[in-house]
Amino acid sequence: MLGVLLVLHGSKIPEWKDVGIKYAEYLSRYFNLVEFGFLEFNKPTLSEALSNLLAKGANKIVVVPLLFATGTHFKRDIPRLLGIDGDEKKIQYMGKEIEIIIADPLGFDEKIGEVLVERVNETYNKNY
Repeated sequence: MLGVLLVLHGSKIPEWKDVGIKYAEYLSRYFNLVEFGFLEFNKPTLSEALSNLLAKGANKIVVVPLLFATGTHFKRDIPRLLGIDGDEKKIQYMGKEIEIIIADPLGFDEKIGEVLVERVNETYNKNY
């Protein structure tokens, strides 16, 4: 069964968890198994979220970093926290081989650009 694992950076500000909850709820409309985890500061950690997916029966996992660009977290930290070594895209769990595929960071997307335009207009209209 396919599991979706959202990756958020995390912050000492608790509201970050609300973002994870909202995105997980949204994606749960489309996928049965969705969890989110943080790279630092917040709970659940990325490792805890992965464990939750595995316990629920995920045998293939798509990891979706909610990051805008490739950086150290993307290239080094996410694979390390998931237990992926080098180019290997599989982990062992209870004697089973679990495939893990990491999606690219969000990067530039016109849909995100449209949200940015909305934010600018909303903020401007509230203040002027």
